[in-house]
Amino acid sequence: MHSTQARYLVREGMVGLVRRRLSGTVAVLIMGSSLLMLAIFSIVSINLDRILQTVRGDIDVVVYLRDDIHEADQAVLHEDLLSMAGVHAVRYVGRDEALQRFRGEIADDSELLDALEANPLPASFELSLDALGQDAKRLESLTGSLGRYPGVEEVVAEIEWVRRLDRFSSVFMLVTAVIGVIVLVSAVFVISNTVRLTVEESAEQVAIMKLVGATNAFIRTPFVIGGALQGAAAGVLAMGVLLVAGHFVRQHIDGIFFFGTGQVLGFVVLSTLLGAGGSLVALRRHLRL
Repeated sequence: MHSTQARYLVREGMVGLVRRRLSGTVAVLIMGSSLLMLAIFSIVSINLDRILQTVRGDIDVVVYLRDDIHEADQAVLHEDLLSMAGVHAVRYVGRDEALQRFRGEIADDSELLDALEANPLPASFELSLDALGQDAKRLESLTGSLGRYPGVEEVVAEIEWVRRLDRFSSVFMLVTAVIGVIVLVSAVFVISNTVRLTVEESAEQVAIMKLVGATNAFIRTPFVIGGALQGAAAGVLAMGVLLVAGHFVRQHIDGIFFFGTGQVLGFVVLSTLLGAGGSLVALRRHLRL
């Protein structure tokens, strides 16, 4: 394709939008609103996932030991804990340290502990988990295996709390995915209908172009370019509103994630491709060549 032909096709695509300003503007606004909703849910989903990861990072497992545990069993347990998948760090807390901690937690009533004849608190291993160990199934498997070691009195882990986090995260991700699919389909539908109206209005012009020998690709291209331009405009509109809103939100909430330059450009490219895709769908159904 010569550069002259390319310029003509781009110009025709832009002229078509100018001729149908009303329908084109409505399509851009509807598609832009849909894309904005998708972007907002994506950002909420990402920030929620970051919050959940932070919460998961605070989840620990405590392995309480029997008072009569053999030193050899304790050493084996310690070595195995250090090599277990999902365990990030292991810290031994002796009975004296456990009592000292408890005394600090009940500082106002710590004198009550002075009446004790012996230290009632057991020694323990405190486990910090990595991302692998923070999964509910993995955590349940870990606590089950630890409970079978000789000399282990009890294993305490917030498995039910982790299950709730997993369920909440899964449901929210599913909702975001469903909304994403709905937005993508609606965007293609909006552009497709706009192009369909354009095709119907341009039937006479298309017939003349066929008579003078224009190829099918040459006839279709301006419609595809017009749809792509509408998609790009919708993407720019959605990202513009989002960036303005993000500027004000970040002034009141620290550490919140928002789209950077790469994500904004990617979103505009996605909306452009959706516009071109919607045009192709409409042309395949409504343009008979």
